[in-house]
Amino acid sequence: MRITRIFENTEYSESVDSLGRREFITLAAKHKALLLQSDDGSNPFSVDEFASLTESLQLEKYEYVGGAAPRRLIPVKSNVEVFTANEAPPDQLIPFHHELAQVQNPPQYLFFYCDLPSETGGETALIDSTLVYRFVADTFPKFMDKLKTYGARYKRVLPEEDDKASPIGRSFYNAYGVNDKIELEKKLNAIPGLEYQWLPEGSLEVITEPIPAVRFIDQQHNHGIYQWTFHNSVIAAFLGWKDCRNDRKKAVRFGNNDPMDEEILESIAKFMEEKKISYKWKKGDIFAINNRLVMHSRNSFTGARRVYASMFGDAMMKNEVKRDGVGELIDDFSALEVTDPITFGCWRLDDPEQAVYNAIKAGYRRFDSACDYGNEIQTGKGIRRAIDEGICTRKDLYVTTKLWNTYHHPNHVPLALERCLADLGFDYVDEFLIHFPISMEFVPFEKKYPPEWTNLDGEMVFVKNDINETWKAMEKLADAGKTHFIGISNFNCQHLRQVLSIARIRPTSLQIECHPHLSQEKLIRFARESGIRVSAFSPLGGTSYISIDMATENDLFFQNSVIMDIAKKYNKSAAQVMLRWSIQRNTLPINKSSRAERLNENRALFDFYLTKEDMEFIAGLNKNHRYNDPGVFCEYGMGTFCPIYE
Repeated sequence: MRITRIFENTEYSESVDSLGRREFITLAAKHKALLLQSDDGSNPFSVDEFASLTESLQLEKYEYVGGAAPRRLIPVKSNVEVFTANEAPPDQLIPFHHELAQVQNPPQYLFFYCDLPSETGGETALIDSTLVYRFVADTFPKFMDKLKTYGARYKRVLPEEDDKASPIGRSFYNAYGVNDKIELEKKLNAIPGLEYQWLPEGSLEVITEPIPAVRFIDQQHNHGIYQWTFHNSVIAAFLGWKDCRNDRKKAVRFGNNDPMDEEILESIAKFMEEKKISYKWKKGDIFAINNRLVMHSRNSFTGARRVYASMFGDAMMKNEVKRDGVGELIDDFSALEVTDPITFGCWRLDDPEQAVYNAIKAGYRRFDSACDYGNEIQTGKGIRRAIDEGICTRKDLYVTTKLWNTYHHPNHVPLALERCLADLGFDYVDEFLIHFPISMEFVPFEKKYPPEWTNLDGEMVFVKNDINETWKAMEKLADAGKTHFIGISNFNCQHLRQVLSIARIRPTSLQIECHPHLSQEKLIRFARESGIRVSAFSPLGGTSYISIDMATENDLFFQNSVIMDIAKKYNKSAAQVMLRWSIQRNTLPINKSSRAERLNENRALFDFYLTKEDMEFIAGLNKNHRYNDPGVFCEYGMGTFCPIYE
């Protein structure tokens, strides 16, 4: 089988022996739309092979209820439903839409199969829904705000019998999967907010409840998506819901019943037409579409055309059990589930209280703090100020702090967290990490806090300590509710194995330095396959280290030609490209800024995505170079050689 990434590189296809469920899920999440073809061009896929392929992916069955287009079931040997694609007259264009976006729970995956290509036209055109979202948000921000706030309502008049002359001629019996009007009314009455009425000629007028028209897709099976989508049928209704019963200009409105500006809708439709990808069907071709991320349409055509479709819900993921890096069987990967990947870092802030407060106002909800940063009192004040003003609640936030090197002895671990909690003004933190796998001489809290890297005599002194005993003390803090989760920072694979080998409570998080000069691919994979999410500090590289002589101007990415070419391609900044690269690698980038415009810019990462080639070009900048390496700065700063990564 050959697989082509439709949105990225149609000139190149990859050959695979088979396509399993997990491989498909990953490809559909990363690349949105795939073209699947037989390796043997002279022996294209048959409709039964198409059905067998979709069945083998083990996707949830999806009941086609609420759709407008008439359908005919196609007999196949497999236990899946294959039906005709919209059989509207060939001279009619079917506008762009997400399949069944006018219902609350649309299908996740959509497949098309070409049994007979048309003589001319007839392409199933595609467009990236995030691209449309960005155009609307940038060009018509008030319209977008209203769409986000209220959603959309759709109005359609359904006939009693299928009208094959209409692209929206599906009968109300078939549309709602019922046999009589009593059963239909019972089903309609069960939908809060939906309105309907019977018309004199026997048709049914339905006005849907407000349906979300813009959706934020965070993850699909632990693969980071984090993109806004123009997830609706607004343009399809405005342009295409017309026949002897329906007026397209009355087919859609905002969820609060306000009308939508027709000129704006026309502009959106024009943009879609200009940016669409139209692939000329060949017999046996299969489209596999992530319906949450991609809109499709159908071009007009001449001659006969047979294109079939099949739709599914989510993947049927059984409780998968894997062995981690120490051979333990695990089935809990919930730590990888994160709705917002952006974290605000509190290291080296000029005005911590104001910076944290501004970050919360800008939408940040994850914060990375530490005893060693020396600003947790101010950080806590900034958070309390935002809470007192009603901007957020404590439960809205996810706050991480860390155990410093001088407090690794089990007796000192709870004292260290109590001090962090007192400074922050919290009863608990969401996450408590071991900052470094370096155990140093204890420094009394009342004598020096934070203790930094030296004792009271100004010397950096190591002590014997079993880090596993430190971890057990961390587990007791989780038991007591002082921290919801525990994890590690600056650990390598072997450090992780050491903790995993004795952990009663597994680490949920690993925080590491990670940027294009230090990609750490193996460590990230090792952690995630052990059910541990990865946060990336210094995702922009050496920027924060120049002022402390740990990096030079030559280390900056902001003039790097690879980064800048990609930034220009998407009309984004170099920082946004690097943060997006981090997100698409399934890591959570930690960034910071004291400037409001930069705070907003660093969160404006969800209206574009990087292609496979973009990702590979950036990964090619890796040179395994660390800016925050105790094996370097401890020797010239404290006179102590302290390698931990070798």
